[in-house]
Amino acid sequence: MSAHAKLLLISGIVLTGLGLFHVIVWLILGGEWEGPISWRKPILFGVSTGLTLISIGCFFDLLRPTTTDPWLIKILSFSLVAEVTLITIQQWRGQASHFNHDSTLNTWIEYSMTILIVLATLILIQITCRTFSFLNTASDLQYAIRAGMAFLIISCIIGFFVLWNGNYQLQAGRDPSNFGKAGVTKFPHGVAIHSLQFFPCICLLFAKLGLTMRERRRSLHLLVAWMSGLLCFSLVQTLTGSARFQWTYSGGCLLAISTAFLLPVLWLVARTLINNAFPFSNKRPLNGEFAKKRQRN
Repeated sequence: MSAHAKLLLISGIVLTGLGLFHVIVWLILGGEWEGPISWRKPILFGVSTGLTLISIGCFFDLLRPTTTDPWLIKILSFSLVAEVTLITIQQWRGQASHFNHDSTLNTWIEYSMTILIVLATLILIQITCRTFSFLNTASDLQYAIRAGMAFLIISCIIGFFVLWNGNYQLQAGRDPSNFGKAGVTKFPHGVAIHSLQFFPCICLLFAKLGLTMRERRRSLHLLVAWMSGLLCFSLVQTLTGSARFQWTYSGGCLLAISTAFLLPVLWLVARTLINNAFPFSNKRPLNGEFAKKRQRN
């Protein structure tokens, strides 16, 4: 394992551990889960960002190396660790980490976090482009990693929209987490952000089940279509000012279409599990002339 991959893994493990530590803090100290000042923020940002760094560290050595890798990985790791650290510090200070301009210090902390996430996103875009150029692994895992990184970049872009909308809403004296009447801007951001863990893990599960490469690739294509449908559903719900699961005709249609892509994968997995558990179910009984010939022989 290269030094770059190790740095990503170590940074990810530290952030994940920091997030899990704050689960214990929350259980001891109590408090609300939702809201601008809550232990949810250091927990979710720590675990989510940590898993992202760990995931990139797991496949980074599969990329074609470049001379800028040492600096890029150091900047990426520092940016994300520093961002989560600032969010954690704000929670311990009893201050909101986002959309908080109550003092000069809070304003500068928020601006610093924005700069850090911009730096990290630019590097993530560069890594994503490289995954589409070369990945030294099986074709199904290549597709899974590329899809995961693409959805991660989409999630980052939505995250910038969340920031813009939040500041706009704040200036208008409204809830910064909403869009329109009841749209939740974090909804589409959350739908896409962990695809980098989901698709490669599903890919490894398919291999463990013994699916053929053709079945794995076809299933991954269907799952990407399903995830795309979920993302479109969450965007439509948000941009129309509807709550996450408030019924709308357009949202219901998108949810139904995306579910249709998921059903063949669930059927394939269920059928494979049954066949693996009961191998005799694959054996067809002998009958007719073929059975008579076998008996004579």
